[in-house]
Amino acid sequence: MAWALVVVLLLSFTERGLRLPVPVIAIRGYDCTEVEQAPDWLEQALGQIGAYSLRHCATTLFGLPNGHELRVILSDTRQGALRTSRRFVVPVDAALRVVPARPWIDLLPLALLGLASALFTAFGWSTPGKRLLGLRLQPVGTPRPIRREILRLGPLLILGSAPLWPGLGAIVTWGPGAVLAAMAAIALALTWYYLWPFAHWTGQSRHDRLSGTRVIAAKAAPVPPPAGP
Repeated sequence: MAWALVVVLLLSFTERGLRLPVPVIAIRGYDCTEVEQAPDWLEQALGQIGAYSLRHCATTLFGLPNGHELRVILSDTRQGALRTSRRFVVPVDAALRVVPARPWIDLLPLALLGLASALFTAFGWSTPGKRLLGLRLQPVGTPRPIRREILRLGPLLILGSAPLWPGLGAIVTWGPGAVLAAMAAIALALTWYYLWPFAHWTGQSRHDRLSGTRVIAAKAAPVPPPAGP
């Protein structure tokens, strides 16, 4: 629902260089045409790199217009054979002008989801997902809806904003082994944070325990908060 709302808000801007946020499972479409003459900015960037071919593609996401991209295929002509050496994609507009990347767009649905969930919790309502599963949140002590959503979605927002981190490209210089080790460490940390509480489930994920809430069945009788001294 959050993704659909963000799409509605951004759809009218896709022809101006904005891209729609891409969900985990997406259906994309491409309508491509060959480009005979490379734009000046690309010729300057490639220099004397060798033969290449270009395709200008209008893209769609679930059938919705989602901007344009220039697909560049570089070829190696050494040893008398024409072989593809590299491929890359550059976001452009309809006039083949470069469009700056805006990775924050993919974070909008997550941020909107957190805000909506915090409002539902603050008013004592069940979110659509919990209502569908027959669950609800029960206060344990003093509930803190904003803190709960920061703890619940914060790690994902931090990882999703990785393309915005200055100097992130330096990680590539560590070598493939170090990169794989870093990815494995992140995967283990997320497993411990999000999934490990389900191994000994007590009705509270880590973010619930730290924000004064508990997940219970919707028909369960409310449990009174602990009595004060």
